[in-house]
Amino acid sequence: MISLNKTMNKSNPGDSIRKRAKELDCLYAFSNLIVKNNITVDEILQGTIDLIPPASQNPEITSARIILENQIYKTKNFKENIWKQTSDIVVHGKPGGTLEVCYLEQLSEKDKKFFLNEEKELINVIAERLGRVIERKKTEEALRESEKRFRDLVENSLTGIFILQGSEIVYNNPEQKRHFSCLSRSFKLMDFKAIHPDDVKMVKQNYQKIVSVKVRTLDINFRFYPLGEIDNKLDRKWVYCRISRIEYSGKKAILFNMMDVTRSKEMERLLKIKDKMTSLGRVTAGIAHEIRNPLSGINIYLNTLEKIYDKTDRPEKVKTIIGRLKSASNKIESVIKRVMDFSKPSEPRLVLSKINHPAEEAINLSSVTFQKSDIKIEKTLSENLPACYIDQHFIEQVILNLMTNAAEAMKNMDGNKKIAIKTYLEDNRIFISVADSGPGVPSSLKDRIFDPFFTTKNDSSGIGLSICHRIITDHGGSLGVFDSKWGGAEFKIKLPLERRKKQR
Repeated sequence: MISLNKTMNKSNPGDSIRKRAKELDCLYAFSNLIVKNNITVDEILQGTIDLIPPASQNPEITSARIILENQIYKTKNFKENIWKQTSDIVVHGKPGGTLEVCYLEQLSEKDKKFFLNEEKELINVIAERLGRVIERKKTEEALRESEKRFRDLVENSLTGIFILQGSEIVYNNPEQKRHFSCLSRSFKLMDFKAIHPDDVKMVKQNYQKIVSVKVRTLDINFRFYPLGEIDNKLDRKWVYCRISRIEYSGKKAILFNMMDVTRSKEMERLLKIKDKMTSLGRVTAGIAHEIRNPLSGINIYLNTLEKIYDKTDRPEKVKTIIGRLKSASNKIESVIKRVMDFSKPSEPRLVLSKINHPAEEAINLSSVTFQKSDIKIEKTLSENLPACYIDQHFIEQVILNLMTNAAEAMKNMDGNKKIAIKTYLEDNRIFISVADSGPGVPSSLKDRIFDPFFTTKNDSSGIGLSICHRIITDHGGSLGVFDSKWGGAEFKIKLPLERRKKQR
């Protein structure tokens, strides 16, 4: 406290009180200055300097200066001389600068001593409080810098990060929003329906371990649908997630680090298939070669027999038998060709083309056959679609195969039989949809129907859809199966507009 009694003039106590009130006014203004919001250290130091002269007993000849870390803050009239008072500004226990108050001229002998005790005490108090303010401001600045560095790291992380507190998401970084945008602020993992049905139980069990404090950190993998569409294989993601219990803003919270590992999972799956197919390819190629030679001889003998029995009296029965033999032989030849094609896949020749052309060709090739089977074809091919890089022959083969499969699925059905072919542009990608009104594909089989040699038909080799999937993958696209609007199956092909870059 600055004492008013020591210098109180007994002959004129009112005058002394008024002088000392100036010092209190200075401290009050200084206190208001340092608690202002968003004020910088520079503004505090310059504002403090401007407050000191009016609090002096001789304000008209008083000037002040602060020297701090090679920075100088002073009144406009400052001039250094021998009539001064100095006080150190101590920051974190070490002298960080000085506060100087100078008179511009020497006082006359009739005036009192240069600086009153209260003035000296005022300067010391201000210097001491400035040291504490600078300490606090530097600490706040260091915290802001630390927070900025941390936020920059988190905001630019390749990992999706969000914090769950109670039932509310209190933070999520841009990567999390980009990949997992369907999460709302009001979020309960136990009710999270976008997780793949086969993974829900596992996710719930692990989440309960975190909530019940059985573990502090755990890692899980699960399948996830960012658009909330279950069985949407085109947009389904594999997620690697680390869940940790933390404190956030003084309260318990759960930290989620989520990484999209869809590509690596797909590559892992393809590598497994490739390993199997490499071994299987060697076997099938050998088998096909061994069968093809005698099969060619069988066909030659059948043709010869047919010519011989043309001269007999009852050739019809013989021709029928021979015809059946030839049909069976041709089927074997067809299967062998497909197996050999599968074991030695050829690269598509990508040319900038309009997608509607191979779609039209596939429809024209199958239209007559479908009419005989009472199957109605609905065609919705969007006009003015941009060209994309495709092998027209391969795309036509895929569409034709999907249409043939749809017709096979509806072969024993009664009622309306429909196949809808549609092309359209969405999200800067070309889509081809082949939908039917058949029995559809059970959810339990949707992940398996593209595997090589998987089939539910007795007379099928099980490689047709696998070949289609490989062709679309070679185009840099994707092929998925969904439920059609009639309850049947809908196969969606998604192709990029830009040319696929070859992987080295």
